[in-house]
Amino acid sequence: MRVRNIDTFYWVATLGSFRSAAKHLNLTQPAVSARIQILEQDLGVEVFQRDVRNAALTLAGRKLFPYAEKMMALDQQILDSFSETTRIVLTIRLGAAETIAFSWLPDFLAYVGKVIPGIAFELTVDTTNNLRNALLARDIDLALLMGPVSEASIKNQPICGYEMIFAATPAIACKHDLWNINDIAAQRLLTFSRSSRPGKEIQTLLSSSCEGPLNISTSTSIGALRELVCAGYGICALPKIIVSEDLKNGTLMELDSDVVLKDISFTASYVENAPTRSIVETITSHLYDYLEAA
Repeated sequence: MRVRNIDTFYWVATLGSFRSAAKHLNLTQPAVSARIQILEQDLGVEVFQRDVRNAALTLAGRKLFPYAEKMMALDQQILDSFSETTRIVLTIRLGAAETIAFSWLPDFLAYVGKVIPGIAFELTVDTTNNLRNALLARDIDLALLMGPVSEASIKNQPICGYEMIFAATPAIACKHDLWNINDIAAQRLLTFSRSSRPGKEIQTLLSSSCEGPLNISTSTSIGALRELVCAGYGICALPKIIVSEDLKNGTLMELDSDVVLKDISFTASYVENAPTRSIVETITSHLYDYLEAA
């Protein structure tokens, strides 16, 4: 019985379909089916039901799955034990929200590269909603996002939080000494997408206190929002860390306002029973050390 067939069984069972497992393993679907057939021949039982749309486990498949989890974990433990001498490069699929990617992530990845030899990252920068979906689909191993992810299979570790502020160019900022909610609502506001947590909170905050339509421009790209506000297109509601350099050099000014925005919090989130759990937890531990020292 080959380990690769157990590996294939694990991913079909975990992802719920032969198609998803094939995509994850970079195989064709017929190749995945062939491996499962060989495994079933070796065991003398069927491990997946053939009369259902998704890859539902049979009784024998449910019995096999805990052993498959242990084999996957053992494979990872062997690599971890020889991390200082192995020439194998372990690739971790890392997803990060743009706020983190634009702040400390590059320096942290350089730091991890020094303290954990033989590790590489396949980096995805995306919205929190997309990162959450990718994590649940097992398309990424570790997500640094606006969490927590409310799923039983996901472990969430709080890592950092950021202050949200209103900011604008000096020409706009000088219009009021103290900006109240009506002053802000009268301007074009640039902020997170409407489907995001801060985007929804800002929309609710303004609509509950102001009459008439709101002029809110949103984007999934924080970089684009920053460029727009620096060009004088409106005022922004963004994490202060994103516009910190613009505030220092005078391109933007923080608005003095009696409107309080909620801070945004981030978590390191990962699948609790995934084969990569051990190395992901090691990375997360180093992340805590890095952020404390920063």
